[in-house]
Order: sequence, then C-alpha cells, then structure tokens
Amino acid sequence: MQARPLFLLVFWLPLAVLGLTAASAQAAENPAFWKHQVKGDFNTVLAGLKGSLEAKQFTITGEENLSKGLENNKKVFGEDKWNTIGFQNATAIHFCSLVFNQEVFNMSMDWSVLCPFKVVVYNMKKHPDQITILTVRPTYLLANDPQKKAAEVGKKIEERILSSIKEGVK
Repeated sequence: MQARPLFLLVFWLPLAVLGLTAASAQAAENPAFWKHQVKGDFNTVLAGLKGSLEAKQFTITGEENLSKGLENNKKVFGEDKWNTIGFQNATAIHFCSLVFNQEVFNMSMDWSVLCPFKVVVYNMKKHPDQITILTVRPTYLLANDPQKKAAEVGKKIEERILSSIKEGVK
C-alpha cells in the first residue's frame, strides 16, 4: 500500500518543483515592471535619481523609507520575520508631472491613478553595492485602455520617466 503514495510523490513532486520554478521565472520577467540595476552607493544613486527627476520637470511628491518603516515595526512581525529576504535599504519616491497631469485629465479621469508615479530603489545585504531601480510601466497599464491615445500617451510618459531614471543613475 505504500508503493502508491511513493509513486504519487515521485510523479507529482518534480511537476510541482517545475511549476514553482516557472512561476518564479515569470515573476522575475513581469512585463508590468521596468527594472534596472547599477553598481554604487545606495544614497548616491538615490540622490542622483531624485535630482534627475526634478531636472526633467517632475515634481517629487513624497518619499518613504520602506526599510526603516518595517524595521521600526519589527516587534509586530517578530525579530526573525520582519526581513526574511535580506534587504538593506528600500526607498519609494513618488513623483508627478504637471504637463502629464493636464494632458491625461483632459482625456480620461481614470488615468489620474497614474500620477503620482512611483519608483522603488533598493539593495540587498548580500550585495549592498548592487542597487535595483523598479517602476511600473505606464505602457503596460494603458495597453488595453479603450481611449484612442492611450498607447501613445503611455509610451511618451514611460520614455520620459525611464530616460530621467537612466540619466540620474549613470
């Protein structure tokens, strides 16, 4: 009678592992995200990014030190559970564009959800000099919008955001 459970385990375990591996790979390749990595000091990269956004006429509307917020509440989660992935720093920058706001508000109020945009900058304890910059692609969010100019507007604003980020973190 034990042969059947063993057979099921041998048959289904590799399929489950394969499925989890595929899910992880898919999450890493999420088309909704734009992800960029640079080498450097976290604070220097963050300052360069913010300076570039402002130079490109984006207004920074907020900044959250996500890692500090979690660390300050580690009593809630438990000393050994508040940072199981090993991040070192994580900061979210919220920013907007007056020009983009005016344009989208005159096309579709549904697009107002885009502004402020958000970019997250983080590094990990194992590789503190490897800084990751992550944002959501406006082209992805507007891809299936019925508004005729959605794809054009999404592309224009995404290009502006990404060029600002890349310039700031060279």
